Amino acid sequence: MSARDDTATLVLDDRDSPPRAEVERWLREHVGGRSAEDALLVGTVVGELLDNAGRYGAPPYVLQPAPVRRPDALVVRVRNGAVRHVGPWRSGAGLLLVDALAGQWGVVSFAESTTVWAELLFGD
Repeated sequence: MSARDDTATLVLDDRDSPPRAEVERWLREHVGGRSAEDALLVGTVVGELLDNAGRYGAPPYVLQPAPVRRPDALVVRVRNGAVRHVGPWRSGAGLLLVDALAGQWGVVSFAESTTVWAELLFGD
C-alpha cells in the first residue's frame, strides 16, 4: 500500500484485502473535516467500491477521493487493472448499497482498466 499525498491517491498493490483501519485512517487524513455521519458515508461507499474491485478487478487498486465544485459533495473513484468489460453491467449487493447511498455512480471501462465512481452528497 502506498500513498501519494500530492494527488490524494492511495494505491493498493495486491489482491489481499487492504487493512481496513489503514484505509480509514488515510481517508480521514484526505477527506477530513466532515461530520461523523458524513465520514461513515464515505467509508461505507469506499469500502464497497474496494470490495467490488477486489472481487472483479485486478491490482493495482487506486483510490482517489476528489472534491467537486460544490462544498457539499465528494466524488470517490476506485480504479483497477481489469480489462474492458463487455456486455451488461450487473449490480450485486455492494453496488446496490452504493446506489442507495450515492447521489449518482457509474463505471468507466478502458482497454487496460476499469473505474467505478460515486458522487456523495452531504447534508446540512
